[in-house]
Amino acid sequence: MSNQNTWICNKKWDLRFVIFSAVLVPVPLLLSSYLGFSNTSVNILVAFLVGGPHVYATFVRTLTEKEFTRRKAYILLPAVIIFPLLVFYLALSNLVLLLTIFFFWASVHVLHQLAYLVDVYDHKRATSLPVWSKLLDYLLIFSSIYPLASYKLVKGEFYIGAILLKPPDFAIQPWIPPLVVGIFWTLFGLFVIRSVWEYRTGRFLLPKFLLICITLIVAYNIPRFHNLDLAFQGFNTWHSFQYLALTWYINKLRAQRGEIQNKMVRDISLKGKPLTFYAFNLGITAVAAVLILALRQTGFTAQQSYYAIALSSLMLHYFIDHMLFTNYETILKTA
Repeated sequence: MSNQNTWICNKKWDLRFVIFSAVLVPVPLLLSSYLGFSNTSVNILVAFLVGGPHVYATFVRTLTEKEFTRRKAYILLPAVIIFPLLVFYLALSNLVLLLTIFFFWASVHVLHQLAYLVDVYDHKRATSLPVWSKLLDYLLIFSSIYPLASYKLVKGEFYIGAILLKPPDFAIQPWIPPLVVGIFWTLFGLFVIRSVWEYRTGRFLLPKFLLICITLIVAYNIPRFHNLDLAFQGFNTWHSFQYLALTWYINKLRAQRGEIQNKMVRDISLKGKPLTFYAFNLGITAVAAVLILALRQTGFTAQQSYYAIALSSLMLHYFIDHMLFTNYETILKTA
């Protein structure tokens, strides 16, 4: 079928910022392997350039808007209190559990964003899809990162830096990895059959197909690498870059429709100011870095200082995005 009007923004923008931006995935590993960067320096670089800005872009889009905070106050206020307290407590008492929760939630969050993008493409169809087809997309995307990862978890080989992640015993039974692998490849087979059916019946969407295929290749193979810390950081780099572009585009649409109440956010979201939008979020990231350094001077360890600011912000970011990733009208609405 013709793919006119089925791109999120347009063909050039989608390919550059959403789909083929997956070329960023190997960058952290390449920096380490060929340029001699340490894991710590790569993590700091990624966190500062894209990781932090993409987190604070969420807050710029939501927490600066009185209408959003008013409508969501009943869940935002508890979250703002609970997440920092939880992070502080686990950082002091059970760092392995904290990182296990964080990496599992991070993987779900990254995959949820990709599922949201796939949904946006589907919403641009002239006719709606059957429920089974949408269910197949979700099951395939959300299962893609776990087949090989489950083997490493069961074997006790899932290290992030020097820390071994250890889920509860019931989740690392030896029969689980073969089951997860079998489920994934069964879903993939159904996806191939469905794609052929869509092509033959005029329902095929090229951008959606490309995004799903690239997602599956990246997500499935990320756990293959020995240096899981930087491998997952590569996935995060693609995710964060995608997110910044998507949030900029959404804010631009909202500004053009007169939906942004905060004047400063509205001004930096208007056409022709994407670098201003990025610089603004980069500036917030720099402030967060200063706060981390300030905590370090009060007696907190480097890890505790980082987790107090970074992980608290990340968990709130994940929490808010699970709400945002159910709102398609912010992109699809034309007036």
